[in-house]
Amino acid sequence: MAANIADLLRYREVESPLIRLDPRVKLLIAIYLFSTTLIFDRPFWLSILVSTAVLFTVWLTLLSIGASRRLLRTIRALSFFLAFVVLLNALGFVSQGLNPLTPEFVAITSSQLMRFIAAIVSFSFFLLTVSPEAFAATLRSLKLPYDYVFAMTAAIRFAPLFLEEIQEVIDSQRLRGVDYSTRNPIKRFRNYVRAFVPVVINALKRSFEMAEALEVKCYGAVRDRTSFYVLRAKGSDVGVLVASTAAFATLVTLRLLL
Repeated sequence: MAANIADLLRYREVESPLIRLDPRVKLLIAIYLFSTTLIFDRPFWLSILVSTAVLFTVWLTLLSIGASRRLLRTIRALSFFLAFVVLLNALGFVSQGLNPLTPEFVAITSSQLMRFIAAIVSFSFFLLTVSPEAFAATLRSLKLPYDYVFAMTAAIRFAPLFLEEIQEVIDSQRLRGVDYSTRNPIKRFRNYVRAFVPVVINALKRSFEMAEALEVKCYGAVRDRTSFYVLRAKGSDVGVLVASTAAFATLVTLRLLL
């Protein structure tokens, strides 16, 4: 599971028009997709249809860079959260004296599950097609303080490594006889605690090493920073921006008319 989620955060350089697109445009498209899943909450059939369209759009964009399978593995990694949503809905129906085994429950739950998945993956193509340098430049173009930009960029860089390290520790402990498939919740919790302890220690060591490296490089000594990576919009970026904005405006107008 950790390795699947790490795939969602890992950037890989490929030659594609989508990769060359301005990251600010891709960020805006991701916001449009996320907002679309939120505004179309009713009726349920329309919510499912719109969420499916968002998922299909993200899948097509990732297919162009050969990352569609990584998206499917990430969706499978969300199965625990999806089951939790179903359980909460069932408990809500039971608490109100309603029968959860009805078409209404199926429609409501299916709509929420599709919206949840679409909202999660709406930003996946942005993370998969934007390098850490472009991500930092995008945040800086929004006039965010550089300290926050650096922290967020470092999190994007090290999150996949952290998740992969968790998976490696779990696999190594399984080879030593630790049972992570036990049905006893207490034993399973203790096993995962044993896995997280070395990972947290290594993360702390890595953070101290990064702090020392930043200190050696005189981080923060100059207030007005310059950047080698500068974002410059092209004609194709403007065209994609106009088209995506027009499509989102059309969807918002449609939602207001319903």
